[in-house]
Amino acid sequence: MKSKRSALWAVVVGVVIAPFVAEAPPRAFGEAAATAPADTTLHRRCQLAYVLLWSKDFDAAIAEFDKALRVDGSYNDARLGRGLALERKGDLDAALKEYERVEADSPQHADAMAGRARILVSRGQFEEAIKLYEALKEKTLLTDASRLAFVEALAYDRQYERALAELEPLRRVAPMAAEVAKTEGQILAWSGRSEEAIPKLQEALKNDPTDDKVRMDLATSLFLANQHDKAVETLKGLSPAMADDPQVIALKTDILVSARRYDDAIKMLDEAIAAHPDATHLKLRKAEILSWNQRYDESIAVYRQILQAEPDNQDVRGRLAEVLMWAGRFEEAAQEYRRALGEANP
Repeated sequence: MKSKRSALWAVVVGVVIAPFVAEAPPRAFGEAAATAPADTTLHRRCQLAYVLLWSKDFDAAIAEFDKALRVDGSYNDARLGRGLALERKGDLDAALKEYERVEADSPQHADAMAGRARILVSRGQFEEAIKLYEALKEKTLLTDASRLAFVEALAYDRQYERALAELEPLRRVAPMAAEVAKTEGQILAWSGRSEEAIPKLQEALKNDPTDDKVRMDLATSLFLANQHDKAVETLKGLSPAMADDPQVIALKTDILVSARRYDDAIKMLDEAIAAHPDATHLKLRKAEILSWNQRYDESIAVYRQILQAEPDNQDVRGRLAEVLMWAGRFEEAAQEYRRALGEANP
């Protein structure tokens, strides 16, 4: 879930936009339009900005929020909206600063805190994000969308049991049933509870066959449950864009290696390396599999090739030393360990 899903974003944006889409009372027939008071003008300006935001015209939305803020710099509706537009645009530093400027005593502060937490999660700062969600929960300001994001943050931080517990209240929210079931399946998969995860992920994939993340989680769970053929069949449905993803290559080769089809795994990696000659992760995978198959000299050659391009990569050097040791080439292994320790020149 290192990325934001469109379903969750739809909930988040819908929650934030909702206060701005109420209809104005109808004017009597023939009644002339009057000049709106300042607060109404600001409200309408924000309505326009949110329409632009919803249609993904982020720059135009930001420009409208700016107009509102030039009239009233403490207008927190506009401040929150501007932060959301910046976040959706991908300018996360600016969005974070905008959210932090939303006043603590304003009704928009909770949404601003949730925005800050989302950005922290996207940056892998799970502990800080979790503290923000906990503060919202303590103040009973945790919306359904924020609770789901809180659950995801806990899962990313490997607090799986706590994540499942926090997910429980959302089971009673009918519109979120599919999203909740999918999230539960993914958490179960990540925590190694493959047998429990499989039926939930299968249902989630049935609801959205294009969800590559769920497909990968399902294939991984099937593999860990020793359902290798089903795992392979599931992987066939991945989008072309995922073909060279490191996780996909790793899982496919794991499946082949588990079936002792080492040559097939190496062939797959050779084809991937030919298409992506600078992909270190593919070469590392090949070196590992060669060593597992006791093809030590070939594995050593691959590690040395990687070190030619990355002489300061001490992790690779340590792996090389280990294979040299397995191959009985002890003097070379000792030399590489010294280099990895910084006690000899590369």
